[in-house]
Amino acid sequence: MIRELMLASKSMKNTEIIFNGTPGEDIISMSNCLELMGVEIIKEERKWIVKPPKNGLIAPKEEIDCGNSGTVAKIMSVIAATFDSEIIVDGDSSLRNRSNIELANFLRELGCEVSGNGFPCRIKGPMKIQKKLDIDVSRSSQPITSLILSSSDFKEEIDISLLGEKVSRGYLELTINLARKWGFEGRLENNNIRLSNWDVKSPGTVIIPSEISLYPMAILLEKLHQDLQIKVKKDDPDNLLSSTLEDLEKTNFEILNLVNASDIITPAAALMAISNGGEIIGAEHTKGKESDRIIKTCELLNAFSINCKPKKDGIILYGKELPKRPEVEIKTHMDHRLAMTAVILATYCGAEIDNTEIIKVTHPEFMDLISSLK
Repeated sequence: MIRELMLASKSMKNTEIIFNGTPGEDIISMSNCLELMGVEIIKEERKWIVKPPKNGLIAPKEEIDCGNSGTVAKIMSVIAATFDSEIIVDGDSSLRNRSNIELANFLRELGCEVSGNGFPCRIKGPMKIQKKLDIDVSRSSQPITSLILSSSDFKEEIDISLLGEKVSRGYLELTINLARKWGFEGRLENNNIRLSNWDVKSPGTVIIPSEISLYPMAILLEKLHQDLQIKVKKDDPDNLLSSTLEDLEKTNFEILNLVNASDIITPAAALMAISNGGEIIGAEHTKGKESDRIIKTCELLNAFSINCKPKKDGIILYGKELPKRPEVEIKTHMDHRLAMTAVILATYCGAEIDNTEIIKVTHPEFMDLISSLK
């Protein structure tokens, strides 16, 4: 929905965005940023109507607050770099602890002034498009996603080479597939993609699928409570995480590679720990999320008396262990996925958990759903 909002804001026509449930705070942060740039968004229940400014996005007159969302912050950083004015991009305390070095470096390479490698930062454009650019995607695909979503304004072509082992490949493919629906013609071939000016043409109506990365939370909850049956609409039209989730549902798998599904590391680790155990690999880039998710996931599981061992790129789970009530308050480190996993484990044995309000970033209705369990 964050990507669709960005594309809708650069179109010449209005767009109707239809969804189920309540948009999370990350999506609200995106809409707030776009409204500062002249976009009108009519927010109705299960439907938003996006009305882009007639003459394109305008430079915001105040700082851009991206809340807890790294995706929003990176997209907004590139959009800020398209303006001939100084713009401050900031967020909450969790976002301020995250690195933005790859994106900051390539914006500097494109002639922008960028005050730092994190947030808050001051960005002064406009970008000076060059013919070739190398981008390191070994830690995140979000910098190239941000460039694709802003490329309709580029006055010249730019050939981009992606360096390093691509991570979260599904999310990059999602960006490309969505943009093509709006008129983008670029393709990723042999780790290269060419970006140039294009007309953003609204499809009129877009339908947002369910948040597939929350599916492992449902599996974990059901696994902990044998008398509980959960009905989930497993809606993954872009095959974003399907293959990884299929592995997670197997009863005898030993290795789970999360190079393309880093968001699910915490519930996946908990699920493996209470099942047959195994090893999570390919998740080194999760260290740059809302928290260092390898270390903090192990900290969380250990607090529930579950044995595990962190590795450079993942976690070793020993299996056949059920959670026990922690003796101390659980720290969520302002990480919504850690918080959700902690709450689910606590439904089995109880726990005191701090800052559960951070869950609203992704799933505003989550705590109500948990409270409704009998």
